[in-house]
Amino acid sequence: MPIRKSAIFFGLALCALWVEAHAHAVVGMRVFPGTLTFADPGVTDELDIGWGRAALSATPAGPAPYVSTTSLADSKTITPNLAMTVGDTYQAPSAPGAVAGFGNLGIGVDYALWKSDREETLVTGALNESLNDTGTGQVAAPYSVFSPTLLFGRGLGDLPSRFRMLRPLAVTGMIAANIPSIAAVPKSLSWGLSVQYSLPYLQTYVRDIGLHAPFNNIVPLVEIPMQTYTSGPYAGHTLGTINPGFVWLGRYGQVGLEATLPINRASGRGLGVVLGVGFYLDDIFPRTLGAPLLGAGPRAS
Repeated sequence: MPIRKSAIFFGLALCALWVEAHAHAVVGMRVFPGTLTFADPGVTDELDIGWGRAALSATPAGPAPYVSTTSLADSKTITPNLAMTVGDTYQAPSAPGAVAGFGNLGIGVDYALWKSDREETLVTGALNESLNDTGTGQVAAPYSVFSPTLLFGRGLGDLPSRFRMLRPLAVTGMIAANIPSIAAVPKSLSWGLSVQYSLPYLQTYVRDIGLHAPFNNIVPLVEIPMQTYTSGPYAGHTLGTINPGFVWLGRYGQVGLEATLPINRASGRGLGVVLGVGFYLDDIFPRTLGAPLLGAGPRAS
């Protein structure tokens, strides 16, 4: 496969994986909602369904085609600090003659490296891989991609009292090295950042400003998922979007909605959208499906 075609496949595959985020995370008084375009540092039991629609770059042959992507991802704890993940995506391009189908199956292992309730901080390491020959032939990339990943979350609840209105702020992020199984395919870094302002945190721990349901459970946020090529003819080029939106937190799950704004022409054209629904299996089935397989007890600290 020519390098140019491989790079295009690789970029599309990673864009599809952006809607395969999973897990919510709890540390101290802070709840980090599951972000919609990249995984957050939670190690927990959760089932997530995502849907996204975005326009690719226009071509000389016509206007920009749209790609709709539906994803399903599951995270299952083995121990309180170790989880296995599995997920897949279904892509449906609107371009004439384009083939719809499944991407390669993604599997992974997440391990909670460090947790501080006082500083509202989580750090998690993950090993993820998309498996070649597990998707639709003309849709999935014909190679595997191995991605060692570092994820983190930091809340600002420990700010001094004079800055108390900033305490609901939190930041989460990730960085992953993507290593294809075929040497000719360019390597890349996936990296992302989210900035969140938790209205539930504001109402409960800072100041009750009189919000009522459903607004008192909303977390406005901005996500910035990016991919930077580190080798090949596209080395140094970055694709990505800026995604303003919100997540609504419930007792047993969450619903999130974001717009997607491409950062350059190579990342797409016009406005897109991402929708995600997450089910907190550890809260729905705390003693059965949502419990660690090999024991209970405190998570990483």
